[in-house]
Amino acid sequence: MKKLILVLMLLALLACARGNRYLPPEAEQSIRSVTDTSKCTFIKNAYLESRASVMTHYIQLNVYNAGGDSYKITSTSQENIGGMVNATLVNFEIWKCK
Repeated sequence: MKKLILVLMLLALLACARGNRYLPPEAEQSIRSVTDTSKCTFIKNAYLESRASVMTHYIQLNVYNAGGDSYKITSTSQENIGGMVNATLVNFEIWKCK
C-alpha cells in the first residue's frame, strides 16, 4: 500500500513538473507576432521544434509562460526527422509590448 501511494505521489509530482501546456483563451487572442519592437521590452530568445500545424500554439505558449505578450520570429527551417516527419525549427524573440 505504501509503494502504491509513493508511486502515485511521484506521478503527481512529474505531472506538475512538466509545466503549463495549456494556453488560456484570452492569452491565445492577445499574444501576437510583431515586426516593430522599438516600443517593446525584450524578455528572451527562444527556440522551438514543432510540426508546422501547431507551431503558432507552442510559440504563444512559450511567450505566455515567459510573461510576454508578443513574439518576433527570427528564423525558421525544415528538418526531416527519421525520414518520415518534417519538423519546423523556429528561433524567436519574446517581447513585452503592452
